[in-house]
Amino acid sequence: MIKKQQNKPNSSIIIFGLGRMGAQIARRLHKKGFNVTTWNRSPEPVAEIRKSGIAATSDLGEAVQKATEKFGAKSRIFWIMLPHAIVDDFLFGKPDPAIQHLGPYLKKGDIVIDGGNSFYKDSIKRAAKLKKKGVYYFDCGTSGGVWGEKNGFALMVGGPREKWPTIEPFMKALSAGDNYAYCGTSGAGHFVKMVHNGIEYGMMEAIGEGYAVLEASPFKLNLADVTRVYQKGSVVRSWLIDLCRNIFENENIAATSGKVDATGEGEWTVKTGHEFGVDVRVIEDSLNVRRESADPRNQKKYSNKIVALLRKQFGGHAIHTKK
Repeated sequence: MIKKQQNKPNSSIIIFGLGRMGAQIARRLHKKGFNVTTWNRSPEPVAEIRKSGIAATSDLGEAVQKATEKFGAKSRIFWIMLPHAIVDDFLFGKPDPAIQHLGPYLKKGDIVIDGGNSFYKDSIKRAAKLKKKGVYYFDCGTSGGVWGEKNGFALMVGGPREKWPTIEPFMKALSAGDNYAYCGTSGAGHFVKMVHNGIEYGMMEAIGEGYAVLEASPFKLNLADVTRVYQKGSVVRSWLIDLCRNIFENENIAATSGKVDATGEGEWTVKTGHEFGVDVRVIEDSLNVRRESADPRNQKKYSNKIVALLRKQFGGHAIHTKK
């Protein structure tokens, strides 16, 4: 039985986008007793989320109507979990009237939360544009990968301070306890998440290179055993090291291609570091390694294979198989 939370300033929310992260967010909030309505353009995720007892539709107008009935006189809260490249189209629309977008449904007093990986400067622009309509915009950096629903997400939020108390209950419920924060004005949340992902690039590359050295040694090391030692009491112990244990015990490293995808945040961090006059050579080098991994000659690199498999472990990212 779902235990209903008490004294929530607003218990209703609409979530747009049911990819890996969006579906997890919807299910975690539903389990915590919030009124959740969801939308996704394609029907398969809609059918899947309904199995959890969550209202879902592929009709945008229907989603807004259903959820609005639950809001009553409270502020309507719209959480979008979409790729950064289509956020503007979804919020503000395209000339083609056949394409569904949220713009016609937004009204004064509404709250929009962008929980995807948008560039922070784009978030600042969106906040200013929506403010002219009387709509409050929060940018929320969301980390947790495929483990967030079970263990809680890390949430980094930027936006109008005066509306923070309205959305904080959602952030607290989604987090693991206190690993969420109001970071500052519009753009601050996505800025903090951008740097988080840049750090992630550097950390994973260092781990991948270290294991490549271990694997190349003459000692015929059992890397699962080495990782077990690293996991407790060592200076390098971390969740990424924990995930390496999964790799060495459960993954087919030999069949994995060393092509490592990059989704944008590392590049944004490097460009921003240069803009601020900050030395970001480690993150930049790790970004360059990923770019170079598109070359088949680099896809045999053991370090690249480890990085690719780490991305699969924490985020469910697809790996390329060895040709």
